[in-house]
Amino acid sequence: MNVRILGLAVTLTVAGSAAYGREPGTPTAMPPGGTVGVPVGANPPPGLYYSMRTDFTFADVYNGDSKVPIEVNVKASAQQFHWVPGDTVLGGTYRAMLSVPLVEVNQRAFGIEGSEFDIGDIVVSPLNLSWMIAPGVFVQTGVGFTFPTGKFSATPGSINTGSNAFTTSADIGLSYLANGWNLSAHANYFVHAENPDTDYRSGDEFILNWTAMKEVNGFSIGPVGYFRQQVTDDRNNGRFYGGTTNGKGKEFGIGIGFTKKLGPVEVNLDYLHDFEVKNTAGGDRFLVNLTMPIPF
Repeated sequence: MNVRILGLAVTLTVAGSAAYGREPGTPTAMPPGGTVGVPVGANPPPGLYYSMRTDFTFADVYNGDSKVPIEVNVKASAQQFHWVPGDTVLGGTYRAMLSVPLVEVNQRAFGIEGSEFDIGDIVVSPLNLSWMIAPGVFVQTGVGFTFPTGKFSATPGSINTGSNAFTTSADIGLSYLANGWNLSAHANYFVHAENPDTDYRSGDEFILNWTAMKEVNGFSIGPVGYFRQQVTDDRNNGRFYGGTTNGKGKEFGIGIGFTKKLGPVEVNLDYLHDFEVKNTAGGDRFLVNLTMPIPF
């Protein structure tokens, strides 16, 4: 399998929770593990591609290192379109991406259950450039903009699928794609604007996703993982949440990934478990990802 053909640097930009190391009741801009299994350093050949990245998350909420009686189950599916026109910019191949997430959140908090299904925050990534810097070694960088299209309410007990705030992100990916290996690392940095309804601004976040998969008998398998750390403090410039802020979130997870190409469709399956959780929701994630070219 040629992992460079359909391995798109895609991002599942949806999640849901009752409390994160950020504004209470809002999802992260990108769930940890959103690009595991992906050869993030390389852009695919020219063409239009469709990717569906689905995340099943079963999590508990932590205040500091302590679990609180809040359970969150999330089913999130991002419908993504990638355009690679074949142009070069600064010597690198160009790619643009649009991601439209659909999110279902089921929550049980202190014995009270609730659910919500709605669109999440849409992401536009207008500039992604990739270079081959050595045989089989690729590096990629890009920018993205998250728009507050998801459902948000500041009413206590509300379940939200959006953050009600703009987010700007920058990323860099590195991949070794030779001898059947997909060794990739993807670093992302997110800067959040203030929520105009609550005057609350979530702190900057850093997420690193990594992949170490090897092709064996027509499929690829290997360990995958992520690390998420909130870098700066939240700021509460209003009276919501009693004028308080959440502590910085932290999350560390490891699992296993499996990738196989079925005709023109590339299928990627991943399981990840959080081994360290602080001021966020953590537990188990199952990822089901499909990528295919769109003839035109």
